[in-house]
Formats: sequence, C-alpha cells, structure tokens
Amino acid sequence: MMKTEIELPCGECLLTAWLPTKNIACILTREEAKGLANEWEAIINSLRAPIDCPPLRDCVKPNEKVVVIVTDNTRPCPDDRLLPPILAELEAKVPRENITIIVALGLHPPLDKQELVKKLGRDIVEKYNVVNHDVNQTVYIGTTSRGTPVDINTKVIEADFRLSTGFIEPHFFAGFSGGRKSIAPGVFSVRSAYHNHGYQMIEHPRARAGILKGNPIHEDLVEQARMAKLNFIVNVLLNKQREITHVVAGDPVKAHEKGCQIERDVAGVKVAHKVDITITTNSGAPLDLDLYQSCKGIDTAAQITRDGGIIIIASACNAGVGPEAFRELHASVSSPKEVLQKIRREEPIGVQWENQILARTQLKNDIYLVSGLEDSVVREMMMTPISTIEEGLAKAFEVLGDYAEIAVIPEGPLVLPLLKD
Repeated sequence: MMKTEIELPCGECLLTAWLPTKNIACILTREEAKGLANEWEAIINSLRAPIDCPPLRDCVKPNEKVVVIVTDNTRPCPDDRLLPPILAELEAKVPRENITIIVALGLHPPLDKQELVKKLGRDIVEKYNVVNHDVNQTVYIGTTSRGTPVDINTKVIEADFRLSTGFIEPHFFAGFSGGRKSIAPGVFSVRSAYHNHGYQMIEHPRARAGILKGNPIHEDLVEQARMAKLNFIVNVLLNKQREITHVVAGDPVKAHEKGCQIERDVAGVKVAHKVDITITTNSGAPLDLDLYQSCKGIDTAAQITRDGGIIIIASACNAGVGPEAFRELHASVSSPKEVLQKIRREEPIGVQWENQILARTQLKNDIYLVSGLEDSVVREMMMTPISTIEEGLAKAFEVLGDYAEIAVIPEGPLVLPLLKD
C-alpha cells in the first residue's frame, strides 16, 4: 500500500506520520508568504505611515502617560521584535518612565519573570515598567449596546495614550485575532468575559472563524475597544517560520480590517466537500501548550469533518489541560449534550465558552488525541487517548471503513477552510 509522509508540529518538535495515500482527499496549508527582508525598517515605516491616522510620533504629546499592551505567551506574537522600534518612536516624544507595558492576559495566569523575558526580551523587562493585567484591578466605564458591562484595566484607563500589539490569525469565535482583542478580552474583567462570551453569543451562526461582519462577538469587542479609547495598533502576520510577513499599524479598526483581509487571502483554503476523518494539530508551541488552547485546532477540523466523522489531533499540552474549571465542567457530566445543558442552566460558569465549543464539536464528531496528558484526563474531556496518529487512524478505519476519506490540516488554527458548498 502506498503511504504518504506528513509532518505535524507538536510542541517544539515535528511529529511524522504515514498515511495511506489512497485515502487522502486533501492537505490544507496556508499560502506560504516570505518573511520581510528588514523587519525593523518595515515596522518603523508602518509607524510613520500608518493606516487612517497620523504617524505615531504625531499622535503622542510630550510627557503623556503611555500604555503599550502586548500579548501573553499563548500567542506567537513577536513582541520582542515589535517593541524595540515602537518604544524608540514613543521615546522620541515621551520619557521612558512614562511608558508602562501591560501583558494582556485576559483570564490567563500571570507571567513570571522568566516567562516575561522569553516573551519580551531581557532588555525590555529590565529597563521598562512591565506589569501583568489583573482582572481584579479594573474600572467600569459603561455598557455596550449588546449589554456587556465594560470593566477595563485601571492603568489602561488612566493613561493618556494606548497602543497595542497583536498577531492576526483566524479565531474560532471572534472571526480573527488581533486588533480590538488586546482590550477585550486582553485587559477586561471576568464579568465582561461572561457576557461577551455568553452562551447565546457563542452560539450565534456568525460567531465563527473568518467572519467579522455581523459577528456579534467581534462587534461587541470593537465597541469595548472604542470605549476604552484604544488609540493605535501594531499587528503582524507570520509565516510558518514565525517570520513577520506583513505589518499593519494605525487606526485600531481600519488597520485591523486591512490585516484580516490579507490574512483571509493567505489562510483561506477552498475545500470541495466534508471528509470522514480530519487530522490536525494546534500548530505546535506556543499555541498547543494546553488542551484549552487546542480547542482552536479542533474547531478548525470540525468545519470540514462530516457528522459522524472523526477528528484526530496531535497537541503537546505540556502545561496540562488549562484552567481547572475547563476540566471540571466536562468531568462533571457524562455527555456533550449535558455539557451544553449545564452551561445554559448555570451560566456564568467556569470558562464555559471553551467547553461549549468543544461540546458542540463532540455532538457530531469523536475526537482522538495524541498528547502528553494522562489517559484518564483525556477521557474525562470526552476524547479518546492515542499514542500515535497511525493508532488513531487504525481505530477510525475500524469505525468508518477502509475507504474513509482523510483531510490533513498540519497547522489547525492557522488555516481557514472555505467549503465550496
């Protein structure tokens, strides 16, 4: 039997698997864009000729208090390369002691000194005031038109000027990452999260990857970012080597929309029809640090897996399941249907949006997982633990037959499947 070799990013390594060639319907990969020849120059140019607003230096007045919001370590945003040119431009107008760098954790745990150094570079951590967002240090600034109470980090609100960095990729319920997400969920509160990520919002048919227009979650996030007076963004697109391929900077809405348009062209892959089995990953480190984050790759695979089909995912999960509340909710009931019923009945509860999206997929697809997690934990999450992709395929063929069609998405969250039908 003819076999095809595939390589799947898993943690810091590549996992090799051999698949029967006759079963492979498609391999979905994003368009490979070249890295910029000179990243520093491209970033500086974007700051001096931004989209729909004056150059960064002209946006900031001397002696203003400036907040720079950066991503946490669950995102591959190259803040260690973005910050030096951004800070150089800012310091042409304001003294260094007026600049605070805030890590947009959302509801994620804070980064320790070592993690901050890995994310931002030792030079920046030692020379600047770098702080983690604290969900308990927020101030209420109003309510959105969709009824979300907007509580934003106190330091962000007290600043005179707010700039954020970001990385644009498809996002499984906000349409795309980046832009407004540095404010919400980056520096908002738990109660803001529960409303914006509530059951009805997540269930809305346009709260899906690749969709901005008519997506209630995205539109609510934009409203929150405007209320928080986010002034300027610097967002990037990356290739497989984590090189910067595009920089968009300027107006938080217009620059972000431009970046999303480019990302859609790069990440969008047309697919003729749904398949029986989809093999995917969460794109390796740092995106697959835990099972919570890995729901993104699973959701991508679900878009092209038929009802009754099987998803096989390889995800290192070196940091475990993720939030304990994520594990507890799934472990507390016996079926995906009961997960959804419990959320509807008891919300707000835990990190319900992630359980909801996972359970929604589990209603129609079994999930087989290659990871570093204990088998018992994987079963608690209503998945089947496997040691290799080949083991998972063998099990899947037993269920679906030897002629089951396979799709492969080597980098799950970084691809936007576009079904022709």
